[in-house]
Amino acid sequence: MDRIEEFGLLLKALARETDRRINDLLRPLGITASQAEALQLLDRYGPLSLGELGTLLIAEGGHPSRLVDRLVASGFARRENASDDRRRIEISCTPRGRELARAAREHKETFRAWLQDRLAGVDLGAATAVLETCLTDTPLAETVRQRRERALAGEITP
Repeated sequence: MDRIEEFGLLLKALARETDRRINDLLRPLGITASQAEALQLLDRYGPLSLGELGTLLIAEGGHPSRLVDRLVASGFARRENASDDRRRIEISCTPRGRELARAAREHKETFRAWLQDRLAGVDLGAATAVLETCLTDTPLAETVRQRRERALAGEITP
């Protein structure tokens, strides 16, 4: 196995391990990591159009419509015409969805603490630079950039 293949394998394994651990933590809430991420974004920024949510969301398939459909069907989110433009459909959290977003954030803190403990003393600068380089000129690079900018502006908490 060469270094590039090993790097790719490690990235894939870490992504799967992350998803597994977070999904295990969220299972008692009855939602997946993707659903929690969407609810947390809607809770922070809502209401958002489907396109706006899609620019902030890293979800399977790259398009959040099925994810939003499931959240609406479960009573965690709602679709409404925008007050300033009836052609625009906005998605927002229901009160139940807001509660779930906050509960998910608390549950995910366990994973964050686990990862922070594992990375104690590790300089993440070089690793971050490598990952950013791999994502250069991809749609997900823009998603990460937008999320980073909002976090730096104090609009998003982990």
